[in-house]
Amino acid sequence: MKAGAKTRLHPLMAGAAAAVIVASAVAVAAMTGYLPGSNADRAPEKAPKEHIAATCTDCGVVVEVKEVDVMGKGTGVGAVGGGVAGAVIGHEIGEGSRAGTALGAVVGGVAGHQIERSARSHKRYDISVRMQDGSVKRVSSDTQPTWRGGDKVRIHDGKLEPI
Repeated sequence: MKAGAKTRLHPLMAGAAAAVIVASAVAVAAMTGYLPGSNADRAPEKAPKEHIAATCTDCGVVVEVKEVDVMGKGTGVGAVGGGVAGAVIGHEIGEGSRAGTALGAVVGGVAGHQIERSARSHKRYDISVRMQDGSVKRVSSDTQPTWRGGDKVRIHDGKLEPI
């Protein structure tokens, strides 16, 4: 290329740039529904609800079955055991200093408490049911339920029954 020569935009590059701009404008118009004859999805209009008398007010459909981990409660045994072990280790690491022993006891106590809670944890199952009136109720169970999403059930005394 010669020094001082003007560089021009190649005609094919200019055409490609114009095509991208036009295609983008058409796509935006089609997505927003401004393009005549486009099949853009508009928000459905809510039809007025017909008031139908429900025969079963406790009936609904299972929406979700969720498994939840429930941490156990500490009795203090884990904290005491962890505190003693932490104090011994802190005493050794701190070469007999009281600060090392105290810090080890605190850290060991906290760790022991968390280990005990984790060891006593269990699973709970929360079942969400969409009632006929549109509300959602939750029922908990400690055993794994046989219910799946879409099952029709009735809530009776806090338990689910098939319809």
